[in-house]
Amino acid sequence: MNILLVAINAKYIHSSLAAYSLYGYLSKEEKQHVQIKEFTVNQSEELITSELLRAKPDVLAFSCYIWNIDLVISLMETFKKTMPHVPIILGGPEASYEYESLLAAGADSIVRGEGEEPFKQLVQSFIKGEASVPQIIEPTCPIPLEDIPFAYPHGFAGLQNRIIYYETSRGCVNNCGYCLSSATKGVRFLPWERVKSDLNQFIEAKVPQVKFIDRTFNSNKNHAMIIWQYLIANDNGITNFHFEIAGDTLDADALALLATARKGLFQFEIGVQSTNAKTLECIRRKTDTGKLLANVVELKKPGNIHLHLDLIVGLPFENYDSFKQSFNRVFAVRPHKLQVGFLKLLRGSMLRENAAKFGIEYKKNAPYGVLQTNDISFDEVNHIKKIEHMVETFYGASGFESSIRLMLEQFQTPFEFFDKLAIHWESKENHLVSHKKMAMYSFLHDFAAVYLPGELRLVCELLKYDMLLQENVRTFPTWINDYYTPDNRLIDRTSGVHTFEYNIFKWMNNTTPLIKQHSQVKFDYAAKTQNLVQS
Repeated sequence: MNILLVAINAKYIHSSLAAYSLYGYLSKEEKQHVQIKEFTVNQSEELITSELLRAKPDVLAFSCYIWNIDLVISLMETFKKTMPHVPIILGGPEASYEYESLLAAGADSIVRGEGEEPFKQLVQSFIKGEASVPQIIEPTCPIPLEDIPFAYPHGFAGLQNRIIYYETSRGCVNNCGYCLSSATKGVRFLPWERVKSDLNQFIEAKVPQVKFIDRTFNSNKNHAMIIWQYLIANDNGITNFHFEIAGDTLDADALALLATARKGLFQFEIGVQSTNAKTLECIRRKTDTGKLLANVVELKKPGNIHLHLDLIVGLPFENYDSFKQSFNRVFAVRPHKLQVGFLKLLRGSMLRENAAKFGIEYKKNAPYGVLQTNDISFDEVNHIKKIEHMVETFYGASGFESSIRLMLEQFQTPFEFFDKLAIHWESKENHLVSHKKMAMYSFLHDFAAVYLPGELRLVCELLKYDMLLQENVRTFPTWINDYYTPDNRLIDRTSGVHTFEYNIFKWMNNTTPLIKQHSQVKFDYAAKTQNLVQS
């Protein structure tokens, strides 16, 4: 019996914890009949089909998520036409709700909810050669997490340079209407001794990144503190650990502990979603927004933890002006990354079930993105997508820090700045073609020439400074030469030293502790030290 457990990830850098957990829960004898096959959605359907055929499957089992469900359905239809004798099993979030259409498309069996025990039962049935299997199978009760073996018992071969996913709990204390946590109740935790053993394997192997998929990692303070303390005490100097946390529940003890972590050890994702109280109440998200943002400010002070904050466009009662307020309020704490996401009407979620009530129109196909609601129009959603692209391109990416910081200061609000940036981007038809990074500096120069003519010289110096910090620049855009006299050479080709004027450092002296105020500074480009030295 050859059972293929197929995972189709969103990117190569991702890995499938679900597939490893299902496989790990099988007995030694059962594992002999199962093999994991991982692909990505960026690979062609023809390639995936060919590889699955080459493995000569007796059973196909797919793990289904919003990023791969359409591809899985297409693959299933192909196999049902060409290999109708091969049973197809579907599991995962996209198979657990509104599954009737999947049965109609050809699925032989649907695993709903947590899959370890149901998948094990199916494997046993196939090994025994039973003529039929249940169409719908789901666990009768949740199994203890400690009964599921560590997902990577044989090390991390084949997972080099990929994110390793890990969980210490299942369930969520929250009941947010846009999330599948609204369809489940309760939280189960992995015992500390088991967690400790698992963490040691990550630490000893020096894997680059471990991403905890716990819905709200710090929902239990003691659980979170013990793990954070252990990771700080046993830091290998390499591994980064990513957590999704509730920012408003951090207390003084947690903040004090986290301030002692090595820079780069932790990375936090904090879901704000909205600062509109009526919206938060409607989606059943209990958040003290003021405390959350105040805690973000405290977390930023030591400069050791990367902070990623999220907003969602398209939630009930969040209109365009309300979203502006949410954006500006969150941006004011200057997270390292601000992600503007768009509501996805997930199968099984409260908001999908009540979409008509809130006038939510959404795409039929995954990921079921919002189109419009009673509160925000299609045009407004579409324009915010353009703003989101500007945030992602110029704030979410490195290379523009100083120049963007200056330009932001010239506008009344951050939203106004990114709004104008999006309008200018489209006016130049930049949205129609792809661009190399150096072209982005020229775009910002052109934007400043239109919107900030009085600050143009300083903007240009900061653009040059940002370029030198990020790029191996040998040829600058031609517009830079317009701002320098022959006596103030742009570059000394012999020494590799770049000369800046006083005004850039006068401004920087008031905005960053990196630079002391003096009349002329040189950038040591040849040594690539990224240090500024007095001339």
